[in-house]
Amino acid sequence: MISFCILQLQSDPTEDGSMIAPRPTISALGFLLAVGTALQAQQPAAPRELAIKYMRDAEEYAALARQVYRIAGEAVARTAPALARQAWAVILDVLLIAFIGLADAATAQQTGAVSGTLTNSLSGDAVANAIVVLESPSFTKQVRSGPDGKFSIPDVPPGPYHLTIRANGYLQSRTEITVKAGLQTSDVRVNPELHFSEVTSVSPEAKSQFESFQATDVLGGQDLTKEIQGTLGATLENQPGVALRSFGPGPARPVVRGMDGDRVLVVEDGLRMGDLSSQSGDHGVNVNPASASRIEVVRGPATLLYGANAIGGLVNVITNEIPNAPVKSPTGSFTLDAGSAAKEGGAAGDVTVGNGSVALHLSGSGRRTGDYRSPEGDVPNSFNRAAFAEVGLGYTSENGYFGGSYAYDRTHYGIPLVEDGNTNLDPRRQIFTLRGEGRNMGGIFDSFRGSFGVRRYQHDELAGDEVSTSFVNNTTELELLGHHKPVGRMKGSIGATVLTRSFSATGEEVLTEPVDQKGFAAFLYEEVAAAPHVQFQFGGRVDYTKFSPTADEARNFTNYSGSVGLLLLPNDTTTVAFSLARASRNPALEELYFHGPHGGNNAFENGDTALSSEHALGFDASIRWRGAAASGEVTYFVNRIDNFVFRQLSGNVIEDLLETFFVQGDARVQGVESHVDVRVAPVVWLEGGLDYVRGDLPALDKPLTRMPPLRGRAGLRFVKNAFQAGVDGLFTARQDRVYTIDTALGPVGETPTGGYNLLKLFASYTFGSGNVANTITARLDNATDALYRNHLNYLKDLAPEMGRNFRLVYSVKF
Repeated sequence: MISFCILQLQSDPTEDGSMIAPRPTISALGFLLAVGTALQAQQPAAPRELAIKYMRDAEEYAALARQVYRIAGEAVARTAPALARQAWAVILDVLLIAFIGLADAATAQQTGAVSGTLTNSLSGDAVANAIVVLESPSFTKQVRSGPDGKFSIPDVPPGPYHLTIRANGYLQSRTEITVKAGLQTSDVRVNPELHFSEVTSVSPEAKSQFESFQATDVLGGQDLTKEIQGTLGATLENQPGVALRSFGPGPARPVVRGMDGDRVLVVEDGLRMGDLSSQSGDHGVNVNPASASRIEVVRGPATLLYGANAIGGLVNVITNEIPNAPVKSPTGSFTLDAGSAAKEGGAAGDVTVGNGSVALHLSGSGRRTGDYRSPEGDVPNSFNRAAFAEVGLGYTSENGYFGGSYAYDRTHYGIPLVEDGNTNLDPRRQIFTLRGEGRNMGGIFDSFRGSFGVRRYQHDELAGDEVSTSFVNNTTELELLGHHKPVGRMKGSIGATVLTRSFSATGEEVLTEPVDQKGFAAFLYEEVAAAPHVQFQFGGRVDYTKFSPTADEARNFTNYSGSVGLLLLPNDTTTVAFSLARASRNPALEELYFHGPHGGNNAFENGDTALSSEHALGFDASIRWRGAAASGEVTYFVNRIDNFVFRQLSGNVIEDLLETFFVQGDARVQGVESHVDVRVAPVVWLEGGLDYVRGDLPALDKPLTRMPPLRGRAGLRFVKNAFQAGVDGLFTARQDRVYTIDTALGPVGETPTGGYNLLKLFASYTFGSGNVANTITARLDNATDALYRNHLNYLKDLAPEMGRNFRLVYSVKF
C-alpha cells in the first residue's frame, strides 16, 4: 500500500446562500479520491495502466487532482441538490476503494523477491544461521539463512541494493545487486574468517583490508572471542605489530610498532577516550573488550584522519552505541566469560529495539578478577574491577540518522608490589555523545556526518584507603566529515575537528599546575581510480594546538601532515600497496610541563617548555594475497623522526626514582610484519607470522627505549563451517638492545629480558536456530605454565606474567 497526503472537497456559501466551487483541503480522503475519479472519467477502459503511470509521477498527480476538483466541483456545486452532493461523495468513496486496489495490484507487480544460497567458499558446505541484510537508503530487511544455507527476502521494490552477509567464523560479505520485478537469485560464496575483513578506520569510508593503503588488524566475530581478555592491551597483544605495555594486569595498553603513549591514539567509535592512559604506565584504558563488536588497529601513521596523537598508530574500539540504521525487530548479544588463573569472571550484554524509525540501545558489562597466579605463586594486589553502562537513542530515515548516548564506567585496580602492594587506582568516566549523518544530499556533498563528544574523566590514586592524588581530565570534541560527489575518477572527503581539554591534579603527586588545551584541524582525503587495476590516494592536514598553563609558559603549535599512496591490483588475488606519509606531532602536555616524582613511569620527570614538534617521514610497502590454498600479508616499514621526544636518564636517583629529562633527538624506526595462512587439508590450515621492530637514536648510538623483541608465531587450525579448533605457539626472542647510561654506580636504565615460548589451545563452536546464534569458546593460555616476563611491563623485574589459564566464553547473538 502506498500512503498519500489526503484531501477533501469543501464548498463555502456565498453571501446569497449559493455554493462556490469547492477548494481542496486536508482530510481523511484526498489525493486518491481525485486521482481515482479522474482515471474513471478520462480513461475508464484502461485504469490500471494509468494508475501505474500516475503513481510514478507526483507532479502529474497534483495537476490532475486540480483539474478534477475544478471541473467536477463546479458542476456539483452549481447544479446538484444536497442529496446529489452526498451521493457524489459516496461515489468518490467507492472509486477510492477501487483505486487503492489498482494501486496495490500495480505495486505488487513491481516488487521482486531476492533469494539464494550461502556456501563456504573453500569446502562448498552450506552456511547456516547467517544474517542476511538487504538495504538501500529507503529499505532495510534482515533474515537468517536456513540449515541448508538458503534465504529469501520477499516484497522488495525495484532498485539498487547492498546485500550484506554476516556469519560467525566468516568474513563479512557485501555485494551490490539490482532488484527487478519478479524473482531474483543471488547465491553467495562466503569466505572463512582467516585474515582479511572490512575496516572502517583507515579511510573515511569502509573498505576491505585487502584493498587498504595501510597495514591494519581487525578483531571481530570468533577471532575476537578467541582473543578476548580483561583489557584492551591484553586482547590485542597477539596481533601483528602490536605489543602490550603494562604495570600489572589492570593498566594495560597496546603498543604499535614500538610506539607508545601520546604517539598511539585509542578511540571509541572514532572519538577520543578522554582518559590518561597515554600519560603514565600505571593508567589503563577505560574500555571493556567484551562489549566491542569489532576492534581495528591501523599500524603506522594515521594522522591524516585522526591528528598528531596517531603518529605511531591508531586503535578504534567499535561499539555502535547509537543506532544508525533502521531497527524493526530486537537485536542484541550477551556474553559470559570466566578465567581460572585470576579467579576471573565477566559479563556483557546489549539490546537494540526499534519501530523502523526510532531505535533504543541499552548495554552494560562488568568484570571482576582477583590476584593472578604466576608459576612462582600469586602476585599480590593485582586485582581488577570494572563496570560499564550505556544507553543510546537514534532516529533513522532514508536520508540519514541522528542520535545521542550517555555512558558511565568505573574501574578499580591494584598496582602489584608497589609500596607493599598498597597502591590502587580508581578511574571513572562519564560520556555524552551526539552523532548524525545526512545522506542523499544535493550540492557538492553526497553525505555529511558529525560527531560531538564530551568526556568527564577523574581518577584517584589511593595509598591504602586514603586518596593521595586526584586527576581530572575533561575533554570536548567535535568532528565534521563530508563525502563530496565524485569528480571524474576522484572521490574523497573533507573534514574538520575541534578539541578542548582541561587537566588538573591535586594531592601528593601534582606534576603540574592546571593546563588548558585547545586544538583545531582541517583535512582532505582523496582516492583516484587511476586505471582499472591502479588506485591512488593523497591528502593533507593542518593542526593547530595551544597549551595554556596557569603557572608556566604558554605554547602553541601549527603542524602540517600529508600522505600519498599507491595500490596495485593486478588480479583478484593480489594487492601491492605503498604509502608515504609525512606526519607531525606537537609535544604532549606531560612532555612540556611535568616536573616531579612519577611512580607510574618509575621516574622523576622533568619536562621542557622549549620542546618543538616532531616531524616524521614514513614509508610502508605491503604485499597481500588470497586464494583457495593460501592467504597472507607481508609489510616492511621505515620511519625517520626528527626531534623525537624521549626520556633521557641523568644518572641521578631522586626519591628512589631515576631522574629523567624530556629531550629531543633524531630517531629511526623500521621493521617487518607478516602473517600467512596455508591450507594443508580441506579443513586444516597452517598459520604463521613474524614481527620485528628496531628503534635507534643514531646521534647517541643507542637503541630507543622499551622496544618490543622479535616475535614469531606458528599454529594449526581446523575449520569446518562454524566450528574451529587449533593450537598456537608464540616464540619471543631475548631483548638485549636496551637503553642505559653509565654512572659511577654502574649502568642504569632498562634491563635485558629473556626470551620465552608459549603454547595456546583453543576451540570454538557456533550453533543456533532462527535468529539466535550461540557460540562457546574454550581456551587454554600458557598451556605449559611457562615462567616468562614481558619486556614492556614496568614491573617485569618484580613479577612474572600469568601462568596457565583456562578461559571459557559463552556468547549469544540475536
